Amino acid sequence: MRRIGTLTDSSLARRFCDYLVTLSIDATTDSDSEPGNDQPGAIWNIWIRNETDVDKAKQEFVAFAESPDSDRYQVEEEVSRIRNDRISEHQRRVTQQRDMVRSMPSDHGGPLAGAAVRQQSIPVTIGIIVIAVVASFTSEFGGRPGARITETPTFAQKTYLGLSFVDLRDYVKSNDDPFASIRKGEVWRFVTPMFLHGDTFHLAFNMLWIFFLGSAIERLHGSLFFLLLTLSTQIAGMMLQVMLPEADFMPEALRGSPFAIGASGAVYGLFGYLWIRPMIDPSYPIHMVPMNVVLMLGWLVACMTPLIPNVANGAHLGGLLAGMLAALVGCAIRR
Repeated sequence: MRRIGTLTDSSLARRFCDYLVTLSIDATTDSDSEPGNDQPGAIWNIWIRNETDVDKAKQEFVAFAESPDSDRYQVEEEVSRIRNDRISEHQRRVTQQRDMVRSMPSDHGGPLAGAAVRQQSIPVTIGIIVIAVVASFTSEFGGRPGARITETPTFAQKTYLGLSFVDLRDYVKSNDDPFASIRKGEVWRFVTPMFLHGDTFHLAFNMLWIFFLGSAIERLHGSLFFLLLTLSTQIAGMMLQVMLPEADFMPEALRGSPFAIGASGAVYGLFGYLWIRPMIDPSYPIHMVPMNVVLMLGWLVACMTPLIPNVANGAHLGGLLAGMLAALVGCAIRR
């Protein structure tokens, strides 16, 4: 998230942010004044959520400052329509996810076939799901647009700032160093972004796959192996996402960012492990149902297109590669 400028009128700040919505730029505004109190002379900050939109937003800000009352910025009806469309799209995705879950085979471990059992309990799988649900709702799903981050953040904001890869305040103070918080010794941030999610669909999608894939691996290999596999693939995915350049020469879908959240890296890591392991070890007792391999790989590709913007594709790829590597190592050790 990057601040691109300030305004001294709250209505103008909101008008500019609404205008950016019509350009598909996710923006928000906040002030150092007390919440709900538009004090005269208060400074209103304009924040841009996605780094790829910063340059465009700066250009629009300069034009807006010159003529904020221009007709081009009177976009109330259009913004209302866009927001209603987003709500409808979210509901469509939730319905689609429910239909997808219903279509999964109910026997042989859901999206898996031939699942063998070593232990009955799955404490790590359940623990990850519980922590993710609690953290996502407590943080109000990663800081919703329009939320203020002031000198006295809300409990939800403290949760989000404390679990994300870098605290936004540290990031700003360090001139955009993605490792600013970790350099302070807060090493838990390598893992904790997996417990934050952007909305209920994001949370439900990841937790369903964590349950289906994770429970099979934990029952077969034990809790310690599953925990190590989940943490290593999540960290690998997060590191690739953070280390990818943000420069313009990179495809937009593969630009890095330290503000990625979600367990997608671990999900694709578990998928990569269960996809590759039976290919190189015919005696491995479980394998992915082909339909679900197509679904996961199709989703991976779809997220790299403009149809599904603002996705941490680096985390998907990093987790997938780490899971595939773990399968190779697992086979080598077994032999």
